[in-house]
Amino acid sequence: MGYLDETEMRNPYDFLDCEQGKELFAPLDYALKDGVHIQEYGKQKELYSYLRRFYPTLVQYYREFWGLELEQGGNDSEKYYYLRFCPDLKNGIPTNHKHLMSKENIIVGLLLYKVYYNDCNIELDSLSKFQRIIKIDYPDLKPGIIKTLAKVKKEKATQFNDEKIDACIKSAFDEFNKIKWIEMDGDSFEILPSFFRITREFAPYINNIEEILKESQDNRRKHKWLTVKK
Repeated sequence: MGYLDETEMRNPYDFLDCEQGKELFAPLDYALKDGVHIQEYGKQKELYSYLRRFYPTLVQYYREFWGLELEQGGNDSEKYYYLRFCPDLKNGIPTNHKHLMSKENIIVGLLLYKVYYNDCNIELDSLSKFQRIIKIDYPDLKPGIIKTLAKVKKEKATQFNDEKIDACIKSAFDEFNKIKWIEMDGDSFEILPSFFRITREFAPYINNIEEILKESQDNRRKHKWLTVKK
């Protein structure tokens, strides 16, 4: 008589059959499908522990029933989880619930990474301070920032002023807070482990954002790289 291996013996719905499942699966499912990244932080700790415990069968569930990939990034206490839409899989998510992160938000994310990590502003924890840094501390890059943001928003660069830069940054931070790349508390923010997903999606551009913005000033560079699936 043959023996079943561990994967064959695993209950494919163990995440529902356990006592935690009755309380935690629904909020976890809603959060993941809304693009939220789950990590061991704040109010997410219980969801994180539940997801990590049942990760193998949850991967199978989302792949087979929804055509989605439940992926993980980071290491140890910096680990995070999120859903990725996969064009090769039949997808059960309605079209109006599938959307890409906007290009202007990606630009702001790359700028935040540059200011915080590349330029070592590790004490930065204020939205208003970040807005001020972008407008004042990078005079060589500001024309490129304006031209790039104006281009992706389909506006004229000559009409793109400091108030519009502030509005783009605020909108991006609201989105980052929603998907838990950062945690906002009024004007203050904290960067969360899942923010490093931006390095997975845009590794070739992280350290070259200055050159990209400078090149954008003479309108030679296309922006096809500005695409991330939430």
